[in-house]
Amino acid sequence: MKAHAEFYFDFVCPLCFLATKPLREVSQEQKAEIEWKPFDLCPEPAQQMKQIEDSLEKSWDQFIVPLAQQLHVEMKMRDMSPVPGTHLAHEGFHFAKKHGQESAYVDAVFKAYWEDEKDISQIEVLAEIADSLHLDKEIFTRILTDRTFEQVHKDSLAHAYEDAHITEVPTLKIGSHVLQGFASKETIEKALLYEHSATLEDREK
Repeated sequence: MKAHAEFYFDFVCPLCFLATKPLREVSQEQKAEIEWKPFDLCPEPAQQMKQIEDSLEKSWDQFIVPLAQQLHVEMKMRDMSPVPGTHLAHEGFHFAKKHGQESAYVDAVFKAYWEDEKDISQIEVLAEIADSLHLDKEIFTRILTDRTFEQVHKDSLAHAYEDAHITEVPTLKIGSHVLQGFASKETIEKALLYEHSATLEDREK
């Protein structure tokens, strides 16, 4: 049975972007399954986006840049104001998930925002990403325009807020372990090892 990890994220969160690197490394090495779980940092855009901008500006040089260098990840400080809303990007995620491309889609949207400085609130930008993953560009554009996955996304957020009690991202859940903030490769490995041992003990009882 594959180890299972739930990763709660938002595309405009720099730590979420950075956290995907050790998470993917561990998942590949240990054949662990990642379940991507969207989270909305800005359900009420104007005020909360300003808070995100202020927080990002304060922590960028002090924490985010050194961490990115340590991980050998290139990313650019966003000068786009306000921070773009991500509800359409997440609705596109649900479409990609339906077609088994959610993991590649997450990587591509993160790259578009943090490396290529693209505005991921724009349908045209997201449609180009979908096209690069060989998803039907015309259908993808239509589902975002028509808000086909709006309720699906709202339901996923309700799960994050009400069932999983997620209050910040990134948050990684591995069995009984809840890791908030950036989790190093070693921390993830320890959590997976603990859960594996706990599972074996339960089977032996």
